[in-house]
Amino acid sequence: NAQKKPEKALQIIKDCYQKGQRWIIYCDNQIQLGKVLNLLIQHGYDAYEYHSDMLGDREQTLLYFEHHGGLLVSIRCLDEGVDIPSTTHALILASSKNPREFIQRRGRVLRKHPNKYYAYLFDVLVLPNLTSVFAGQSSQSSIVASEIARAIQFGEMAENPSCISVLRNIAVDFGLKLEE
Repeated sequence: NAQKKPEKALQIIKDCYQKGQRWIIYCDNQIQLGKVLNLLIQHGYDAYEYHSDMLGDREQTLLYFEHHGGLLVSIRCLDEGVDIPSTTHALILASSKNPREFIQRRGRVLRKHPNKYYAYLFDVLVLPNLTSVFAGQSSQSSIVASEIARAIQFGEMAENPSCISVLRNIAVDFGLKLEE
């Protein structure tokens, strides 16, 4: 629920999104979903929501996404039981310590599809100010440790494993032991 995540999502979309791609943006809750969705629509993107309380037909929304692409802004309901193999990108704003949840989220974009050669995963991490961690706020360092551990796990299996070098440097800055 970090305040800057919706703006970061918009920046990533501005930098990386191309018409015709199929992005799933995982949000933490309805408030974050609303902020992200509104920002994307205000900037002219083909963005729409998908969640259990949405107005409209969820099946039709998924069919539209499958055929036209765009930005599907979602909360938990895409974690399990939904197969959209044409999804090209995932942007994860809602981190989860539950291994099953983040495996499901990653799995949405890693499915094979005839028109897809690569899958792209963006995982937005929240890091506190270094001084607050070094000032003895151990809850902050445990957040950093779990965020970095999850991201490193994603990165180690990526086509570009060098992406984790920055994460390893951050871990060192925070005094984290990667072996643990």
